Amino acid sequence: MIQIGCTSFKEHTYLTGKKESSLFEYAAFFPLVEMDTSFYAIPKQTYVKEWLKQVPERFQFIMKLPKVFTKHEELTEGGSLKEIAQELLESLKPMIEQGNLFCLLAQFPPYFDCRRENVDYLRILRQLFPQMPIAIELRNNSWYDSAFLAQTRAFMQEQNFSLVIVDEPKKLSTTIPFDTYVTNSSFVFFRFHGRNDIGWNATGPDAKRLRTNYRYSQEELKELQEAVASVKEQSKQVAIIFNNNAGGDAAENALQFKDLLQLDFENLNPSQLGLF
Repeated sequence: MIQIGCTSFKEHTYLTGKKESSLFEYAAFFPLVEMDTSFYAIPKQTYVKEWLKQVPERFQFIMKLPKVFTKHEELTEGGSLKEIAQELLESLKPMIEQGNLFCLLAQFPPYFDCRRENVDYLRILRQLFPQMPIAIELRNNSWYDSAFLAQTRAFMQEQNFSLVIVDEPKKLSTTIPFDTYVTNSSFVFFRFHGRNDIGWNATGPDAKRLRTNYRYSQEELKELQEAVASVKEQSKQVAIIFNNNAGGDAAENALQFKDLLQLDFENLNPSQLGLF
């Protein structure tokens, strides 16, 4: 099964014509969403329950792990990763129990390179979430160096991680390759960030906006379509997230990609509420 969605549900003006859309409105177009709010703070369980009320029964969520788990933030004194992991799982309990959690996403920063300390940390991460489907996105290309690539792939398989297949700028020496190797037969996860070579390494308050400001051409989407076709038989489920949000292109590109793959999503929300 192939599912397509975008990062966040609010900012896709293309879908509704509104500056901000509701989750209910978003779920009329896509069966999957990546939630990045959990990266900044563990959501209250009341919020999780409210999200579930707004989506169809089979709708799927990809929840980003809080930044303390991905080395973006140091652990504060008096707390432990185990306690925070339990807090997160308790928050997501309704989503997990109802079968609406597609996976947890651990997106690591560029300075998380391939060395023993970080390999050991990934083992700890698996121990913290032993039963959860986890996708790992690496942003340091040392993991893909010819000297380590085979070991990286084998390690991800051993730990039952799905190594995210990432599309990002192609002309920079610092970016990671578009590697379509499947490390988990349960699910494959593609993340399409766009190919903004100039903006990818931007810093400052506008960095996020510049990094994902990109519109995929039809030719580029066809290239990505071929990649998806090459792996879809190797895993039970395929999730595709368009993260090129900054210029408002993600939703339109995602719908174009749906058409290219000749997909027909069933059990979506109605596109508009009737009077009765």
